[in-house]
Amino acid sequence: MKIILGIPDLKIPVWTFKQPLMVNQLNWNNLSWENETWVDSGGYQIMVKGIKVEIEKVVEKYKILDATQYMSLDIPSNPCHKPSELNYKYFEYLYAVFDKKIVPVIHAYDVESIKKSIDFYSQYTDLVAFGGIIPPTLNKSGNKKLAVTIYHLVRKLWKGKIHVLGAGSPFMRKVYFNANSVDTSTYRIKGIHGMVIIPGKGERYVGERKIVWGTRRASEEELETLLSFLDRTKYPFPIRLDNWVDRSLINAWVLLNSEYEINNPLIEYSKKLDSFPEDEIEEEVNELCMRATI
Repeated sequence: MKIILGIPDLKIPVWTFKQPLMVNQLNWNNLSWENETWVDSGGYQIMVKGIKVEIEKVVEKYKILDATQYMSLDIPSNPCHKPSELNYKYFEYLYAVFDKKIVPVIHAYDVESIKKSIDFYSQYTDLVAFGGIIPPTLNKSGNKKLAVTIYHLVRKLWKGKIHVLGAGSPFMRKVYFNANSVDTSTYRIKGIHGMVIIPGKGERYVGERKIVWGTRRASEEELETLLSFLDRTKYPFPIRLDNWVDRSLINAWVLLNSEYEINNPLIEYSKKLDSFPEDEIEEEVNELCMRATI
C-alpha cells in the first residue's frame, strides 16, 4: 500500500524521507522537491470556508504545480446523500486538460449514487479516490462503521485502484487494508497536540500541558519502545520530544515504518465485510444510512 504524506508547508522536512507527498492547491504555488506529488483540489476547505473558486483557476494552478496526480474538484456531500452534479462536470472539464492525471472522488453517498458514480468514472480512469471518511457529520453520529461499509461497497464495485483520502495512519491502514494507496497529515496534527505515535500501539501524550485530547500519557516503557524503534530503523534526525516539529518528524517516520498491532472492533468489522457479497454490503449500507439520517 502506497502511503502519501500531506504537507501544508515547509516547516517539517518530510520530503527528505523520499516518500510521495500531497499538497493542497489552495496553499502552494510551486514545488521544491522531486518526490512523487499528488495535489488536492481543496474541495472540503472551499465548502467549509465558503471560498468561491472557478474551475479555470484550478486548471491554471494545476498546470503551475505540474504534479503526478490531481484530485478532481468536487463538492463533498453529507453521508448517505447524493453528490452535486457539478462534480461530474468539473471532472470532465479537468480530464479534458489533464487526462488520466485527474483522480475522481467518490464520497459516502447513498447506494444508487455510488453505482452511478462508478459507472460514470470507470469510462475514463482506473483510479478513484474514496473521500469523506472522517467528516464532522460522521464524528457527531459516532457511526464510524458507515464510512467503512460504504468503502467496501465501492471496493466491490470498482475494478481498478482505490486511494482512500485521510487513511494513512497505521490504524486506518488496518481498517482500509485493501486500498491501493492512502494519505495522511495526522503526523503533524498529533505533533502539534503534544503526541507521538508509539510503534504498534497508536498515539501517546508527551507534552507538558494538562492532557485535553483524550490520549494517555506515554509510559516509560512506551517511550523506550519508541526510542528502540527509532534506533533500529535508523531514524535520520535528532530525537527530541519537546517541540512540535521534531515530534511531527518522528510521527511521520513511525507512521511510514510501523504497523498497528492491537485488536480493534472496527478493524475486525472491516475484515468481515471484505468477505460479504455485494448484495449483503448494500443491505448493510442501507440499514446504516437509515440510522444515520433519522
